Amino acid sequence: MKFRTKLILGFSIVIFFISAILGIVCYNYNSKRLSEKAAQSLKFYSRQTAANVDFTVDSMKHVTDYILSEQDMLNAMKTLPKYYEKGNYGFGKTIKHNDLLDTLNIGLAMYYIDSNFYRVIIFNEFGDVASSTNTGSKLTNKARNISDIKWLNSATRMHGKPILIAPHMDGWGIRESEEVFSLARKVQGGDFGYIEVQYATDELKDIFEIPDSDIKVVAFLPGGEILYQSEGLTDDLVSYIKKHPEVTKMDSITVSSDTSMWASASEISDNYGIRVVALEEKTEIIAGMKEAVMIALGMAIGCFVISMGVVIFIASKLSRPLTVLKDQMENTGIENMDAELVVPNTDDEVQAVGIAYQNLMHRLNESIVKERRMSLLQLQAQFDTLQAQVNPHFLYNVLNVISSRGIMDGDEEICEICGCLAAMLRYSTNTKERYATVEKELEYLERYIFLLKSRYEHRLEVEVDCEESVKQEQLPKIVLQQLVENSIQHGYNNSKNIMKIYVHGWRDETGWYFEVRDNGQGTTEEVREELNKKMRKIRKKIMSRGSSIELEIGGMGLANTYARMFLVYNGRAVFRIRNLEEGLSVIIGVSEKEDEADVSGDDC
Repeated sequence: MKFRTKLILGFSIVIFFISAILGIVCYNYNSKRLSEKAAQSLKFYSRQTAANVDFTVDSMKHVTDYILSEQDMLNAMKTLPKYYEKGNYGFGKTIKHNDLLDTLNIGLAMYYIDSNFYRVIIFNEFGDVASSTNTGSKLTNKARNISDIKWLNSATRMHGKPILIAPHMDGWGIRESEEVFSLARKVQGGDFGYIEVQYATDELKDIFEIPDSDIKVVAFLPGGEILYQSEGLTDDLVSYIKKHPEVTKMDSITVSSDTSMWASASEISDNYGIRVVALEEKTEIIAGMKEAVMIALGMAIGCFVISMGVVIFIASKLSRPLTVLKDQMENTGIENMDAELVVPNTDDEVQAVGIAYQNLMHRLNESIVKERRMSLLQLQAQFDTLQAQVNPHFLYNVLNVISSRGIMDGDEEICEICGCLAAMLRYSTNTKERYATVEKELEYLERYIFLLKSRYEHRLEVEVDCEESVKQEQLPKIVLQQLVENSIQHGYNNSKNIMKIYVHGWRDETGWYFEVRDNGQGTTEEVREELNKKMRKIRKKIMSRGSSIELEIGGMGLANTYARMFLVYNGRAVFRIRNLEEGLSVIIGVSEKEDEADVSGDDC
């Protein structure tokens, strides 16, 4: 597939997804905006409705407050039970009893009560009943058996406080019965009876319903009974809201019921704890989004078409110089590497690619020339290597002659010294292996110590201790021997004391290490500072130029040892030098973690 086709295809996919995302974002924004607006409307409606319900219930409570505050009516309610005491009922008493009932009936025969409430009843357990409506369809059944009234015990337990009674069929009517909800309270002080104020549930529509509105409402009394339920709400939805009151506490929430989705908001009335939940179907909320969705879709399609036209134009312009550049690259060979590329005037990036390719050709040509020269140098190096091998063979032959002379003279020590020195020469001059295991290094060190003891005899004491877990680790060759040699050459200048050197290898949770410690005179501050400068210089060169630094170090001192350790293990190499109370301690090793590695010269 050509670059131009790939470019157009890639941009078309990107533009398609951008257009789709733009449409989705637009849709979500409008949906969220409409949902928030609907939620605010529902919240306002539920709050206003809860206040109206409180106002209605307050008016019912005011009726009971009026009855209990009217002294004649209160005395009548308190006096009526006395006529049922034993021996206290006669003809004269009956007249007085009827007068008391008339007092109650007259007190209830008020226009305000009759016009605003379905029925107000005062009754006691002895069968005395006074009612606000005694004519027409609301004729009161004063002979009703009050034992079937379920809320009497609840009212008694409230000690005179009013209770709300869920919608129920009015049981006081003679000719008809209507569904009502009530506020009731017991008259305190004795068996003085009960007051019930009824409100027709049909009239609750004036409180809860908004004409020509899709908002539905359901109201719950504090005990969980349903006070009002709009038509169109399923029993499953109302039951779900009843069992999960927390789902409607937020300003906007989605309540599931079968396949319908509803937005809802709730409010609890301040005075009586009536929970009003206003709901509206999601489909009604987003019905007004269709036009906005079509506009967003049209904008997305238009943006896609225009963008594709621009992409095709740009792709054609970009691909033309690249095609020319590709053709020239394909025609480039070894014979015409120095030929100049001709790139059409175009964007800087394409021009830069052509220049970079031209520079690459020049570097490649130079590399070929250098490679030819290096071939000649390599041949010369091979001759030099063969020549260098003469000297070690000559030394081996001389050592064999000396060893043979020792055998002829019966001096076995000379034979051992020559054999040990020959083994050391073979180990140190072997150029095939630049690194060795700790175990081989210790063998080399033992031969070196043997030669030293032949020279210093009793004046030298060397102790070597190494854990088995360290012996298979890798080290640059002749590292341990250099550290011991450094102690002997620089630690005992003009000293006649016994030279004690301790070599210890171990492993812990941080890595593996070797320490070479002596009882010599230590080192001076000037020497340590000079050594630190060398190590810093070595680190800088290695980090910038790599392993080629090994060719420039020279010598066999501590700086050389540090450089070779750093080349093998980089930042994990550990190199510590510090003065002891008696002598010098040099620690080398490898840390398990690079950030825990340490390179220091006496705490520097």
